Amino acid sequence: MAFRPMTSTANGTLRVCAPSQLGKRLATVHEQLAAFCPPISRVAVALLDPATDQLHSFLHSTRGDNPLPGYTCALDEVPSLVQIARARRARVQNDLPAVQGGDSEHGRRLLEAGYRASYTAPMFAGDRLLGFLFFDASARGVFTPPVCARVEVYAQLIALLVEQEQASIHTLTAAIRTAIRFGRFRDEETGAHLLRMSHYAHLIAHHLPGASRFDDERMEFLLLFAPLHDIGKIAIPDDILRKPGPLDADEMARMRTHVDHGYNLVRSLIEEFELERLDHIDMLRNIIRYHHENFDGSGYNAGLAGTAIPLEARIVKVADVFDALTSVRPYKRAWTLDEACAYLETESGRQFDPACAAALVHNRGEAAAIRKRFTDLSA
Repeated sequence: MAFRPMTSTANGTLRVCAPSQLGKRLATVHEQLAAFCPPISRVAVALLDPATDQLHSFLHSTRGDNPLPGYTCALDEVPSLVQIARARRARVQNDLPAVQGGDSEHGRRLLEAGYRASYTAPMFAGDRLLGFLFFDASARGVFTPPVCARVEVYAQLIALLVEQEQASIHTLTAAIRTAIRFGRFRDEETGAHLLRMSHYAHLIAHHLPGASRFDDERMEFLLLFAPLHDIGKIAIPDDILRKPGPLDADEMARMRTHVDHGYNLVRSLIEEFELERLDHIDMLRNIIRYHHENFDGSGYNAGLAGTAIPLEARIVKVADVFDALTSVRPYKRAWTLDEACAYLETESGRQFDPACAAALVHNRGEAAAIRKRFTDLSA
């Protein structure tokens, strides 16, 4: 993962996981807190995926290397976090080596990175658990009552900033989903399909090699935006969407207009709700506009090729096709996982970005778990 230095302190450089506005604000909060209590060398945010009860690392500001890049775990696998959420109050651990008895991979990695004390707080939006805030220190006994009082103030500020950004995003996605419901999205875009393909996209982004790999924040936005890829299909008639056989040339031309319909709808909603300022909003536009492009330039609508196609669109292309192949349709059986992976390999470099296809094929066990978790409700 690539990190961008945000600011420096006397004790080293603070690194934040993404050059977003929220990431910059987190780094500023960390800088102020570290000036008051220098041993606090890491501040991090993890968000809860309500569809899976999985925690995903989202943002961090760290002095030195991030000990938990791309970290994901099931909430129920970390009993201490479950207890914090139930109590709805922070937990202080002033001697991590004495209390970390293998409770989680998270705790083990923190110890290996040299952290010796922690302050962990839950984040809620009303009664809904958003995730957790972590303040980690390099020395034991750091979180005294005066320090905890200061940390609590900053924790509330960070939680508010995260909640505000999440609320803005959910305003947009809720508006789009309402349009889907009222437009009666009538083809195979079931809720289970959208969950599967968005989690396949997250899986691909997580396993991309080197500099191509998404940071934690971008992966979280990809998970949110991927299900909206085909929103423009609400403008396509039933007789085309539900046709059991191949489309003729005129029908295909009409079907392809859904890309422009979707892009224009989202552009209008972004303007209407004044969401242009949101971090990563271009990711949503790119997914909708370019996910039907082919890596060799033979796709539509723009005829882009290779890395001229935005990476998020290349990822969604693979995820969407993979789920379509492995799902039952009126005109086809569900392909096996091996058959679908073989197709991705055959079309690598033609339809698909080779790195994106390989990221899914080489992690087919995780793909199988996603497929099993989100079984189609109509099956």
